[in-house]
Amino acid sequence: MMRRFISLLLLSLAITLPAHAALRAWVDNPRVAPGETVRLTLAHDGQTNSRPDLGPLKQDFDIVGSSTSTQVQIVNGKMSSTTQLELSLSPKHGGPLTIPAITWDSDHSQPLTLNVASNGSGANNSGAGAAPNRVFVDTEVDQKSPYVQAAVHVTVRVYTAVPLSHAGLDFGDSDAALVRQVGSDGVSNAEKNGMSYQVVTRQYLVFPQHSGQVSIPGPTLSGSIPDRSSALGLSDPFSGAFANSPFAGMLGAARPIRIHADPIVLNVQPRPVAVNASYWLPARNVTLTAHWNPSSLQAHVGDPITVDLKLQADDLTAAQLPDLASLLSLPSGLKAYPDQPSLKDTSQGTDIIGSRDQSVALIADQPGRFTIPELHLSWWDTRANQAREVTLPAQTLAVQPAPGSAPISAQAQQPAAAIQTAPSTPAAAAVNGTGAKQSQPTAAASPNSEQPWKWISLGFGLLWLVTLGAWLTTRKRRSPPAAPIAAEATRVAANASRARAAFLEACGANDAPAARRNLLLWANARWPGPRIQGLSALAKVLENPQITKLLHALDGACYAQGHWDGAALAKALPELTFPEHEPASRQRELAPLYR
Repeated sequence: MMRRFISLLLLSLAITLPAHAALRAWVDNPRVAPGETVRLTLAHDGQTNSRPDLGPLKQDFDIVGSSTSTQVQIVNGKMSSTTQLELSLSPKHGGPLTIPAITWDSDHSQPLTLNVASNGSGANNSGAGAAPNRVFVDTEVDQKSPYVQAAVHVTVRVYTAVPLSHAGLDFGDSDAALVRQVGSDGVSNAEKNGMSYQVVTRQYLVFPQHSGQVSIPGPTLSGSIPDRSSALGLSDPFSGAFANSPFAGMLGAARPIRIHADPIVLNVQPRPVAVNASYWLPARNVTLTAHWNPSSLQAHVGDPITVDLKLQADDLTAAQLPDLASLLSLPSGLKAYPDQPSLKDTSQGTDIIGSRDQSVALIADQPGRFTIPELHLSWWDTRANQAREVTLPAQTLAVQPAPGSAPISAQAQQPAAAIQTAPSTPAAAAVNGTGAKQSQPTAAASPNSEQPWKWISLGFGLLWLVTLGAWLTTRKRRSPPAAPIAAEATRVAANASRARAAFLEACGANDAPAARRNLLLWANARWPGPRIQGLSALAKVLENPQITKLLHALDGACYAQGHWDGAALAKALPELTFPEHEPASRQRELAPLYR
């Protein structure tokens, strides 16, 4: 009877005792302060090369650290092993949280419950047994209803009552807004609810990208604090807020933390209906200046007049500023070749100043006076909440003909000169000769003309002399004056050496406009044919494919205002050597004289 009773008792105990679990899970502390982490340990019987499925944890936790270890035991000659995975979990929000069941191979752990205090701004949290709030983050915005793409000043304060090492504050861009840090960190001390805190203050500018209600994720603080569960319980006296102390963790164990600040919710206003420009500049202040080179605003055809434009805006980034070259209104005959803009953001206290510097080369293809109208740039004053405008005054450019080209007035007078010489042509002389012949019968009928054929021969001789004189006069009038041409050729030839030296010097300085200008002066001093007006014409005259390619590159650099390396062209053109045959254009010009 007693033996049967003992057997039933052992069977009952076997039924009520839980079977040995193959996967076990536990935490180091079921109550967690805001921002602090909890250690979750998973113990898997036996050795394994697989990893557990941690996906269910990511709904309420951030996994900020992990480590793996294997323990081997031999008891009574029998060996057993256990694989442990230790995870550092940071709760994403406060309140009661459940660590769900984890699957590792074919085994499942039991769910666990945590009590996470809410992220308040006080030193202590409500609720019996809640962990003290030793670290927290507070955010403050200067306005809740900004304009779209206008700057919102955000102040972030990190409160810590314990040494904080290896800390970082992440407040990155999102689809809803752009974020820029400005200024430097400020450090102060404060007391809240009887606890002393060190406060680190950091400033940001947030630019909402669309109108309506916008929710922007708040900053995230990460770092390490002394572990209260350490056996020694010692902290690092050399560590401070945002200081990567080399002694952190040496005098006591450190525990990672991660704190998510509350989201920033804004009611963003759209741009006013009255603002109908292609750009939108909501700023605190805007300035626009222009510097002209040369300051006289005078140049020759083909030579650039450069305007350096500088646009600055307070509380706007450089990327938000418009392209000034596209806003210039140019008259006909004047072309703009803008350079690549220089964009720069500068922090000034808690503000940001965006600047856009851009050079625009203006080149005229004909002489004359060109007036560039006023440039009006509208912007929105976010402090006064009204539209404003900055203006660049109008400027007039005086463009002269290219050096050595014929004046316009002289060209216009050439047809008139040709008309005046018409009466002195051989044909006209022939008409006069006919008239002389008509008068000879009268002479022959005179009583005193005893030898009529003598007078007829004399008349024909006079007629030939008149015709020859008329032809010489016509040729002299049609030909350009020899003396001015010779004087001009002498003057240009005297400057050929100086133009060549200036060309090579400009190539060495990579000055494309100066190289182009002096190369044309040098070429026209050496070339006996018609005036060479541009680099394309010079390339046709030289008939060298390599030099043609280099001249096209120089032309493009002059007009596009890009970087140009003059070493290759200087090497290819140490001297100007023209083909010995005359150009076709000169042959066509001389051909009519031999018809």
